[in-house]
Amino acid sequence: MTFSKNSMNQNSHQKIIFVTLDGFRKDKVDFCPTLKSYVSQSIVFSNMMTVAPYTLAAHHAIFSGMYPSRNGVNAYYNMFRFKKNEIQTISRLLNEMGYYTCCDIINDVVIPTEDFDEVNIFDEKTVDFKERHANAIKKISTKKNFFLFLHYTEPHKNYVVDIVQKYKDKDNKDDYFAQKEENDARYTSYMYQLDDYVGTILQTIRDCKLEEHTTVIFQADHGTGVGEKYGEMFYGSFVYDSTSNVFSMIHIPGSEPKIINSQCQNIDFFPTIAEMVSYPKEKLDSRIQGNSLFPLINGVETNERPAFIETGGLYGPWPSPKKHNVFAIRLNSKKLIFNDTPNSWEFYNLEDDPDEEKDIYNETNEEIKTLKLKLIEHLQGNNIETKIS
Repeated sequence: MTFSKNSMNQNSHQKIIFVTLDGFRKDKVDFCPTLKSYVSQSIVFSNMMTVAPYTLAAHHAIFSGMYPSRNGVNAYYNMFRFKKNEIQTISRLLNEMGYYTCCDIINDVVIPTEDFDEVNIFDEKTVDFKERHANAIKKISTKKNFFLFLHYTEPHKNYVVDIVQKYKDKDNKDDYFAQKEENDARYTSYMYQLDDYVGTILQTIRDCKLEEHTTVIFQADHGTGVGEKYGEMFYGSFVYDSTSNVFSMIHIPGSEPKIINSQCQNIDFFPTIAEMVSYPKEKLDSRIQGNSLFPLINGVETNERPAFIETGGLYGPWPSPKKHNVFAIRLNSKKLIFNDTPNSWEFYNLEDDPDEEKDIYNETNEEIKTLKLKLIEHLQGNNIETKIS
């Protein structure tokens, strides 16, 4: 865990709005003109990796700064196993710093809610996100210091209803994977709605005169597959970049827009927010595994950070909702994947093969051997039992 010695003006972070665009594909920004314009004025992380490509594990990792294996939410069915009584969360940290913390979420297990001052739950089937979240911003805007977490799920919900539910119970799902272009077009059709939502959020921030005092974070907890990887209908089954390399940006008042190409992970949000609010470093949980993003923003960190990803799907070729069974390390545009259930390895050169279509795993390759050792060290260090550990 590292902090920058050159952090930006801490007065910029009196108020923080953190928005998850659930399942947003980073390659759809061009279809969202309002978001695209805001991105051009912000700090963008082009190689932000989620530590787990599904909502429950991703959110708990963000709020704890720890990998799923350490915080307890290491499977779909382990949503209630977050070590809430022993883990410092973003909301707890901010409470200590005098922040009023509020969230608006789909249910009370999607993030650790215990330390929030105010927890609001919406009905995904009936919610008007624009009106509800605009009102949430207006309501909290009178607080001196606040942290507001908003969960936007509209494209996620629509894709499930329009596409996934048609095929998920069929024994043969080949038709779904055969119509990738149609799936992609359907997903893209939701972008107008998402961009309209973003526009409402930004206009409400302006209307409430929060622009000069509010750090705004838009991020995706995971991407959305549209059938490009056979066996993964949606997300969470595999660790390929289509669902693991996620959209992420921070808008800090007064800061210069930048594109950060260095690799980072969503567990890095925790120490970044701690640094934003000048939280005493000596009071941070020593088990935090994320690193502040400020060394990357300020250009003082040059070494590539390894990214570790893990998942265990509800569906797919080897579902494992009780225990993660797919693991990867991504470093220097290379990715090594271990599939524990079939006990198989994959290796991809992402520069030459960004869509991960050509598996070039060779157990005698020295680079692969090095990555394998790093991955095994990570698994063993986090007490993750697999066929290789």
